[in-house]
Amino acid sequence: MITLEQLKREVATLKTKNKFNKMLQFSALLTEYFEPKGIKPIIVGGLSVEIYTKGHYTTHDIDLITDGWEQFNDLLTNELDFKKINRIWYHEDLEIAIEIPSSYLEGSLDKILQLQLPNNQCIYVIGIEDIIIHRLESAIASNKDHPEYIDDYDWAERMFHIHYEKNIDMNYLLEKAKQTNSDAIINKWVQES
Repeated sequence: MITLEQLKREVATLKTKNKFNKMLQFSALLTEYFEPKGIKPIIVGGLSVEIYTKGHYTTHDIDLITDGWEQFNDLLTNELDFKKINRIWYHEDLEIAIEIPSSYLEGSLDKILQLQLPNNQCIYVIGIEDIIIHRLESAIASNKDHPEYIDDYDWAERMFHIHYEKNIDMNYLLEKAKQTNSDAIINKWVQES
């Protein structure tokens, strides 16, 4: 458990970190702070892609799925000096942007990855299968006839190949792919592997 004062001190030390580690550690601090309140922020979007591609993809913000929007808003704006701009909170000195697109995870809670950082703090990340499907859905929505022309398709394929043999629940992935009409793409990738 971390107090508000400890959180503020830890956040101040993040300024010297590189962007990726700053975002991971800030997410871990939020996770630790909100845990006693029963709030569990889950990293989705670009930062989850960056995690699963081992830093090959880069993002500039943290997307979290979480309950407690009001508590996040209060903490970020009133205690940690973030500025609220539309749907995004931004901290100028830290150069960290946060968005909470929803309180509902589009994916399985059972597939969430709990990742322990080198400093023993932890973060929660959307399951690899679900982020692959999300990126494919985005590519298909952007170009139904040629989703392979869209960057999201490329990142979904990269994540698939990086994690195919070790970390992917293929039954779950194929089930989700059928629901989103992307199963032909997944089956093609399986044949290529």
